[in-house]
Amino acid sequence: MKLANNFLQNISKKNTIDFIKNISKKNIIILCMLLISILWINNILSNALNYQNLGLDSKTSNHFLKKFKMVETNADGNVSWTMQGDRLEKFPNSPRSEVINPIMNVNSTETETWVIKAKHALDPDSLFNSIYLTEDVEFNKYDENNNNEVNIITTEAAVYPDTEIIETTQFATITTPDSKTTGNGLIADMKNGQIKILSNAKRLSYADKQSQQLEGDRMMYDLTKKTWVLLKKENQDDKIEVQKRTKTIFKIKK
Repeated sequence: MKLANNFLQNISKKNTIDFIKNISKKNIIILCMLLISILWINNILSNALNYQNLGLDSKTSNHFLKKFKMVETNADGNVSWTMQGDRLEKFPNSPRSEVINPIMNVNSTETETWVIKAKHALDPDSLFNSIYLTEDVEFNKYDENNNNEVNIITTEAAVYPDTEIIETTQFATITTPDSKTTGNGLIADMKNGQIKILSNAKRLSYADKQSQQLEGDRMMYDLTKKTWVLLKKENQDDKIEVQKRTKTIFKIKK
C-alpha cells in the first residue's frame, strides 16, 4: 500500500512538472506579447488623457461647434437663459471656452428679458457662471410688451447669469425712452432693475422738444420708477472691486 502511494505521488509530481514545462514552452511567447500589448495600450490611453504631453498650442482651439445654441434651466425646469453664436471653441491645456458673435437671452422674469450681444465672449472655466464680453458689447432690456426699456453700449463687460449682474469699468452709454446718460464704469442689477454709473455721470433728457442736462459723479437708474437719481460722492470701492474681478481676465487674448 505504501509502495502504491509513493508511486502515485511520483506520477503526480512528474505530470505537474511536465504540465508546467508544456505551458511555458507553448505560451511564454504569447504571454509576453499580451503583456507588451497591454503596456502599450495603457501608455497610449495615458497620453491621450494627459493634455500637457500633447504639445498643443493653448491659443489655438482644438474643439469647436458652429452655429450652436445652449440652454440653461433652473431647478423648476424653466429656461433661465440661452446663448447662441457663430462658433463655440475649446482650447488644449485650458478649461476656458470662447464664443464668436454671442447672443444671450436672460429671462429676468416670466415676461421680461435682457438680450446681450458682443463680438466675442470668454468663459474662464466653461461653467458659464461668469462671461466676459469684448467688442461692440450691447445690452437691451425688454418689457412684457417687447418694448425696449433700456439700451446699454460699452466696449467690454462681465456678465454673471446666475445673479443677473453686469459690470464694466469702461465708458458706457445708457439710453432710455427719454434720456441718454454716459459715464465711466457701470453695475447693472437686472433682477432688481437698477443701473448704477460709477463715475463722471452725464445725463441728457428730452421731453416736449426741450432738453435738460444733469451731471454728477455717480447716478442710478431705477427701471421700475423710470427715474434717474444722483448718488452721493463716495469712495471708489465699487469701481475698484469691478477692476479686481475683471482686470486679469480681460488680458487673455485669443
